[in-house]
Amino acid sequence: MARKPMDPFARKMWLGAIIYGSMMLLMFAVLTVIYLHTHPRCSERVVGQADSPNGHWGAAIIERRCGDETPFFTHVNLRPAGADLDRGFFSGVASEGEVFVIEQDAAVGVTLKWTDGYTLLIQCSRCTASFIQKKNERWNSLLIKYDSAIR
Repeated sequence: MARKPMDPFARKMWLGAIIYGSMMLLMFAVLTVIYLHTHPRCSERVVGQADSPNGHWGAAIIERRCGDETPFFTHVNLRPAGADLDRGFFSGVASEGEVFVIEQDAAVGVTLKWTDGYTLLIQCSRCTASFIQKKNERWNSLLIKYDSAIR
């Protein structure tokens, strides 16, 4: 038995429903991307900055929090002078140039001091060594030193 062709009106209804559903899915995807970008998972707040004496480099002390139930992190990021912090599109985390991370809030007392154009001294008056997560000694052509309280 031969199959009867679909009514032209029914064909237009099916096509319209498929197009409408596809547009709704596309709109949902675009709005989700926009929402995730404007409301990142982590919030970061710059609490201090210092530029190198030769004007080539910048360092920033940043406090990070990734939710109400998670601990604060304080980290130091390095970047070329005048460059903005490069934050993740969805995460909001500035991990590029991150050289020092400690699982404590900014009240821990991290300070930055450039001893010359290529050497940064990171001081931390109330840092607890067991909470240090990252402690790099070099970044690109820069040397990073730590005060004796940070071990």
